[in-house]
Amino acid sequence: MRLTRYSVLRWLHSEERGNVAVLFAFGVIPLVLLMGGAVDFARYARYKADLANAVDAAALALAKQHSDFTASQATTFVNNYVSAFAITDSQFTVSDIAVTRITNGFHVSAVGSMKTVFLPIGGLVKSGGGIYTIGTDIVAEVVNSSNRVELALVLDNTGSMNCGATVSGYCTGNWSSPGSSSRIAGLKTAANVLINILMTGMSPDPDLVKIAVVPFEGTVDTGYSSNNVPSWIDWNDTGRADWTGVNLDRRNTSTGASCTTGSTCKYIGHKWLFDKLHARNSNVKWEGCVEVRASPYDLLDTTPTSGTPDTLFVPFFWPDEPDSNNDGGYGFQNNYLNDKGTFRTGSGWGWYQQEDPVSAQKSFDKYYPSSNTNNIQFQSGAPDTSFPFENGPNYGCPRPIVPLTNNKTTVTNAINNLVAYPAMGTYIPTGLVWGWHVLTSNEPFTEGVGSTSPYFDKTLKAVVLLTDGENSVTASNNPNNSIFSAYNYINTRGAGGNFHLNSNNANTAETNLNAKTTALCQNVKTNGTTNTTEDDIRVYTITFGSIPSSAVTLMRDCASVVDGKTLYYHAPDNAELQNIFSEIGQDLADIHLSM
Repeated sequence: MRLTRYSVLRWLHSEERGNVAVLFAFGVIPLVLLMGGAVDFARYARYKADLANAVDAAALALAKQHSDFTASQATTFVNNYVSAFAITDSQFTVSDIAVTRITNGFHVSAVGSMKTVFLPIGGLVKSGGGIYTIGTDIVAEVVNSSNRVELALVLDNTGSMNCGATVSGYCTGNWSSPGSSSRIAGLKTAANVLINILMTGMSPDPDLVKIAVVPFEGTVDTGYSSNNVPSWIDWNDTGRADWTGVNLDRRNTSTGASCTTGSTCKYIGHKWLFDKLHARNSNVKWEGCVEVRASPYDLLDTTPTSGTPDTLFVPFFWPDEPDSNNDGGYGFQNNYLNDKGTFRTGSGWGWYQQEDPVSAQKSFDKYYPSSNTNNIQFQSGAPDTSFPFENGPNYGCPRPIVPLTNNKTTVTNAINNLVAYPAMGTYIPTGLVWGWHVLTSNEPFTEGVGSTSPYFDKTLKAVVLLTDGENSVTASNNPNNSIFSAYNYINTRGAGGNFHLNSNNANTAETNLNAKTTALCQNVKTNGTTNTTEDDIRVYTITFGSIPSSAVTLMRDCASVVDGKTLYYHAPDNAELQNIFSEIGQDLADIHLSM
């Protein structure tokens, strides 16, 4: 006779011996099912959570990849990404992963299955009651947030960026062909990593991410020129802003002669000087660089207005300094006109009188092609009239600012075309203040979202400030006490009688420059408001290469603090710089899961 489950049960029911054992046998099956089932469901919850985490991470990673992925490429990418989490084993399998594109993002689905251990016991209690596998469906959609990002990349373009681990006179001057291991090469690679993370091109909102590029040396280039002068430049024949024309003798606007007093005795406008040089050589013009504004406007984002001349920006004009054979052995930096020379037929340039260096530098006669000076000519090979400007009034003017733009190609080209030219040295506030200017909606640049825009509260404004050196005021043993920069010569006073850096001593001026940096950092972070509880503009700071501890402290204190983390980074080499830019890019990406 064949015994079935039911015949055994009938026999046990009729058998009167061992009733306690029988009762226990009947009771233990549900108990094992209950306890074992809990174990199976706990395992299931863990596997499901692991798969969900893997799919979410893969979807986020996919969103930051190429926007032109086909469905097949995207599916392969997600499969590989999920596989890297190693969540499958002999008990759990992932049978299907599918990716489809949706508006502004991707839809990712995954199907998993877990083998049970205890739940099959349910078949002993009820026919068909055993559960041998449990399936799970995971769905994620990743879309760009509606929050916007406006980012200014403020990047050191001083000569030391042409070097690698060690800075020397040879590598700083190698601007035309810096090595692949140079800092400027590393910066270009790292910045492109950040750009690729942020500017994916996936969003239907064209202004979801906008980036500006602000290269700085001892000055910045606004991108304008004599051919297109904006209203916020002090472009006039006579000086209006405090620092216009202060390096030259004043001129009588009626007679044209040098003067010291009188209602018609005016400081010479830089427009007048550029016009006179342009009359001699039509290729010479203002190329867009500017000097810093008079205090306190050098540390503010105050809108420039002609009614307050010191809010205007003075066109950068590096004066013609005394000729080497006429400078008393001081070795001035920038000679592009022959000082007080007259032409002697048949005998070349001659010097009928030796001018002292101060007089030679301050004289405006050499710029002015009048009847008595029109024989004063440019020095041989001077001035440079195209980038990089190695002599002339635009000497040291770097690559131009690229205002906020959503055009990835424009930003990428600006980064790839950076040139680290050595001329003046590192003046951090010169770059940082323009990083602030490009982010706001008021002049000198107006591309930033303003407070009246409905997008203002949804826009994260940020600055990435990178330097490979500390603030440096380059001293000189000539009467200027320094080389020229956006802060002028340190021994020069503005029309109001004040030094830009409150001292004509290089060491003290450098200390004061650091103090200005600290004050400016605070102003940028609060966007000029009194708010100190939360930064209106997020500031990331990066030091690069071998940096003095004082510069590390300066940049760390400049950085924003978000959720207890100070957004200061140090990159000892190019590899770490790339990691830092990648981390900052991920931080700014502002991608979120919608499901």
